[in-house]
Amino acid sequence: MTFKKTLYITGSEWFAIALGTLAVSVLLNRMADFFHSNALYNTGIFFLFLGMVLFLILFALWTARTFVFPNVILEDWNNLNRISFSTVVPLSMMIMNVSYISYYPSKIISLRYLSYYNYIFDFIAILLLSFYLGYKMYTKNIEKGELTYAELIPPVALSSTVFLGKRIIPLGGINADLVYFMILMGFGIALFLFLFIGIMAFTSHIRDIKSSESSPVLVLPVGVSSILVINIITLSQLPGIFKIPLTVALFASVSLWSFELWNFIVAMLVSIKKVFHAKPGISIWAYTFPLAVFSISSLKLSFVFKSNNYIYPYNITFYTGIIAMVILIIAWIYAVVITLIFIK
Repeated sequence: MTFKKTLYITGSEWFAIALGTLAVSVLLNRMADFFHSNALYNTGIFFLFLGMVLFLILFALWTARTFVFPNVILEDWNNLNRISFSTVVPLSMMIMNVSYISYYPSKIISLRYLSYYNYIFDFIAILLLSFYLGYKMYTKNIEKGELTYAELIPPVALSSTVFLGKRIIPLGGINADLVYFMILMGFGIALFLFLFIGIMAFTSHIRDIKSSESSPVLVLPVGVSSILVINIITLSQLPGIFKIPLTVALFASVSLWSFELWNFIVAMLVSIKKVFHAKPGISIWAYTFPLAVFSISSLKLSFVFKSNNYIYPYNITFYTGIIAMVILIIAWIYAVVITLIFIK
């Protein structure tokens, strides 16, 4: 494939490559803390900087594409999937931020505020893109097969603010109340967009012709429900009026986690049947971030069970998280190979 052709097809969906790599870094950081493993910690740092490099390369190509092919601007902003994947750009910036803070917590006040304002910027950017996607969904003449689970990316991105929000508050000098409020906003919008868009996407998938190329995005509902589980558990740990009782949080979390487990198994079964027979492409990267947050939510839930001496629920959720992590690493390696084949 020539460079010019590669440049032309480098749309917003390509940022899933950087996001998936950064998601592996976040997960390895959590695993390193749990197992007290320097090997996992150092591997996570490698994935962090690899994700940063990939993001910068993709951002440069994506920006250059708009100058070399100015006609793609109108095409992209009229395509539901491209609009939806555009939220991956600020989401990747947010995950980069949380990863960097996790590995290199800074005592420099200016860097703390830089992380804080980056958080605000990313949240506003994701929110505005979700507004625009909603506007286009109501006003655009949607073509057959255009409405997919890819439209669930904005809810995932909005509720992902919990990742960074929980990390920057302990740094000090931060308006914690605003961050807590934004976490709640992201949770509420994500929950109902998940129901609204998810039902429409599922109906469209059943009605329209199914293809193997669309199968990777079937795992996106796992990402939404997983993020919601993480949000609920986090909300149970917040101070003041934002805190919800642990019993309520645990009830809601287990209910959502059960659904994401079901969706995870179904998505894996579909993948075994379809994805390995599909043509090389970058859609395989759609697996990485949902698998990462599913693993994190499972492990986070298992720690709650462990702290309350619920042994069997702990074992189920913990080993599910480990299995999801192993599948994620395999999916990441496979995605790299398939992407290289596709580019060549």
